[in-house]
Amino acid sequence: MIEVVREHFGLVLPLLATAKQPVAPQSVCLGYNPGRVFVDRGESPACAWVWLACGYLYLVGEPPQDNPAWQCLLLEELAPAWQAAGESGFILAPFSDAWQARLGDFLQSQPHEQIYRRTFTFHPERFAALRARLPRLPEGFELQRMNAALVEQLGGMPTWASTQDFIERGLGFCLVKDGEIASACTSVFATPNGVEIDVHTEEPYRRQGLATLAAAALIEACLQSGRQPNWECFWENQASCALAARLGYEMKEDYPVYYWEPA
Repeated sequence: MIEVVREHFGLVLPLLATAKQPVAPQSVCLGYNPGRVFVDRGESPACAWVWLACGYLYLVGEPPQDNPAWQCLLLEELAPAWQAAGESGFILAPFSDAWQARLGDFLQSQPHEQIYRRTFTFHPERFAALRARLPRLPEGFELQRMNAALVEQLGGMPTWASTQDFIERGLGFCLVKDGEIASACTSVFATPNGVEIDVHTEEPYRRQGLATLAAAALIEACLQSGRQPNWECFWENQASCALAARLGYEMKEDYPVYYWEPA
């Protein structure tokens, strides 16, 4: 596997055309979010890796035959790079049967667990019907679109190169009370055609419907700008699954990924 310079990340886009979760790896290949890209060969690659500093690696296409080379890259360069970024456990997401089999064999001698990501299909007509029935903002709360000051209050956007990049290319809304962010819905990854949604509500404000209101604002903004609001979560995240259903999403399917902690 050889690392690709940023100007050539687009070489990988054809391999992502049928990816189970395209927004995050596409966001890197299109230059919206930071990351690293590796391919088996410089022209017309048959396989590729898309690496994110937040601990994710997406593997697409047909694996190369040289197992020691890619295993060495994973163990000696990418894992230490994740650890340097503050991550200790990593998600390896194989987007082909061949990579799933190859990773399964490799990880037999490594501490790992096979877990699942859950995908959803968005139905705009369901969202429109549900949106009309949403309650009003609770007294004392204000809905605000994310700006630089609010991003700073959240502690930054670690999946973006800078706050300015997020403001220009991403989306975010939050519910503020007494100057504090109670709930926020943001695009952790984005492309010109879609966003990957993340929602977080502070503990004192949970179970009050705030996440629904913040997410509905972001979804509406996506629809107005012609972008697909992508929803995905880990299979065991029942709160996220329930919130998705309230916003017009239909549970679709789970796909396997590996949680890996290098020995």
